[in-house]
Amino acid sequence: MCLESFVGQRSTVQQIRTALLAYRNSKTPNAFPHCLYSGPSGVGKTTLAELLASEIGSNLQVELAQNIQTPQSAMAALLDLEPNSILFLDEIHELPIPVSVLLYRCLEERKLFIGKRQIIQLPPFTLIGATTHEFMLEKSFRQRFKLVFRLNYYSVTELSSLLQQKATVTGWTISNDSAQLISELSRGTPRTCFRLWEGVVRVAQAQGANHIDPSICRQMLEIDDLDNLGLDPIERQYLRILGEFGDPIRLNVIASQMGLPRKSVEMLEDDLIRLGLLTKSDHGRLLTPFGASHLSNSIAGNR
Repeated sequence: MCLESFVGQRSTVQQIRTALLAYRNSKTPNAFPHCLYSGPSGVGKTTLAELLASEIGSNLQVELAQNIQTPQSAMAALLDLEPNSILFLDEIHELPIPVSVLLYRCLEERKLFIGKRQIIQLPPFTLIGATTHEFMLEKSFRQRFKLVFRLNYYSVTELSSLLQQKATVTGWTISNDSAQLISELSRGTPRTCFRLWEGVVRVAQAQGANHIDPSICRQMLEIDDLDNLGLDPIERQYLRILGEFGDPIRLNVIASQMGLPRKSVEMLEDDLIRLGLLTKSDHGRLLTPFGASHLSNSIAGNR
């Protein structure tokens, strides 16, 4: 894949193209500017970082911020950089403050301060940070990124195009109706779309078929126990708990009823809120009319 064939994120791709042209035409060659990719999970932040590295011919060193929790581990990653390479820090908002502070002068001056006296001059490099929570970064740290790319959820049309592209590359054919159905269940994210795609491919392979049609998609939904919104059993359990209480219910009560940690339940809620199934307030969580209708239809369909 190349930047030209990347589907979706039109505004961000245009920003990257412009930055690449400026970089290539610069009269004072240096490393590509430090970048921050901000947006929901599964919308292409890592892929775009890989494509940027490919465009400028740089090595991409990928690190998860949860694994860089001390200044020493950050120093190790920085000292491992080659000239003009890219350090990609995923979920960069999870860096502890001491590590962020260490990176400040590294970004501006390419100097790594070890103790009070030792200073190491780092080679030209680019830091790319990826985050699902941009404003959890310290303001002074966030301001050191010269380029900020904000990625959005995909439209159904964009996801359908992505599926057709995926099918062609992998030697499958898929009907327009099937691509539309899968895309509508993908919650605006290519990652979810590809997971559903892998499910329908398994069903097709099991049947010895080489074409994806709506009947295969419906079989996949039944086998994987997904409803007509793509909700799995855990998500439907969440909705049932809200339906049984009727009144607003607090997060800790829901977590207790489901036997899950609060953080896991909060992760479930993001998609359910976006789908218009529930609302949150100071009093707790409550089904929307659409959520109540979907829940009642699901219950009726299981009778």
